[in-house]
Amino acid sequence: MTKQLNIRSDEAYEIASRVSREIGRTRADVVLAALLSFAEARIDRKMTRKQRAFVNELMALARRSAAVAPRGMTSDHSYLYDDKGLPR
Repeated sequence: MTKQLNIRSDEAYEIASRVSREIGRTRADVVLAALLSFAEARIDRKMTRKQRAFVNELMALARRSAAVAPRGMTSDHSYLYDDKGLPR
C-alpha cells in the first residue's frame, strides 16, 4: 500500500493545484517534483568540487549519448529481439 502524506495548508494546496493544471500532472506529482528538486539542491551544496566535476562529466556524457541515440530507441531493448524473444 502506498504511504500517504497530508499537508494542511490552503496555500500549498492552491499552488499545487494551479501548477498541476498548468502542466497536466497530478498534485502529488507536482509536490514530489518540488521535494526532489529541493533535496537535489541540498545535496548539490554538500558536494565537494571534485564530486561536482564528476557529476558534471557524467551529465555531459549522458547528453552526448542521448544526442546520437536513434530516434525511438527505448531502454527496454525490445528492438533487439523478435516477437519470439530471439535476437534479430
